[in-house]
Amino acid sequence: MSVKNLQHCIRDLEAAGRLIRIEEQLGKKANVRGVQDRWLLKAIDQHLTKKQSPPRKGVFFPSSVSNPCDRFVFMAYNGLLESSTIDGTLARIFDNGGFLEDRINKYFTNMGILEGREISLKSTMPPISGRMDFLIRHEKYGQVPVELKSINARGFESLKEAKPEHVLQLHTYMNLWNDNNKSTPVTHGIVLYENKNDQKLKAFLEELSPKIWDDILTRLLNIMGMATIPEKCTGNKWCKCKEV
Repeated sequence: MSVKNLQHCIRDLEAAGRLIRIEEQLGKKANVRGVQDRWLLKAIDQHLTKKQSPPRKGVFFPSSVSNPCDRFVFMAYNGLLESSTIDGTLARIFDNGGFLEDRINKYFTNMGILEGREISLKSTMPPISGRMDFLIRHEKYGQVPVELKSINARGFESLKEAKPEHVLQLHTYMNLWNDNNKSTPVTHGIVLYENKNDQKLKAFLEELSPKIWDDILTRLLNIMGMATIPEKCTGNKWCKCKEV
């Protein structure tokens, strides 16, 4: 072996020795490696956890209008829902939704198609109040409301059309817009979905349907006329009407 090769071998052995010593030191401290810091996790969750007030009495909101449970909608309208706690996980989910809106708002603005964001809309009979996510300028349909939703990969892949509850929500905004802007009515809306896992998009175009709006109005007026709470829950297993 040449002197040069011998020097290389010595350097390699020295490097290996240093690595072994590092690994030995890490081994001595192995009791903290891979252990989550519960203090930090708890501190973040405590910082984010807060009480959420129940919906305002005497008003329907588009998000509750889309709930299939008459019992829940009755309770929300009559101020019978209790305040709830938003824990750290749910708060982060809400924050991600807000960040998504900010990002889509930036896209629409840079594209030059944004007409409005978080547009307040109301009606008096039945009393409905809500905020439209976006109003954009469509190349074919003119002004078009956009309802933005995020969804996990499994739900995203199975989407062949907009979810029924989101269609109801979108139609509520479209009709509230038309009631308040008779000179510039909308004829179409879009439910825009983003996959939470890879940010892929799906945009489902919906044509304004008088029947859907008539059904919404009839249901809300019937709920306003109810003297007692409906006994049965007709919503999903997470329906909040079961908490009261």
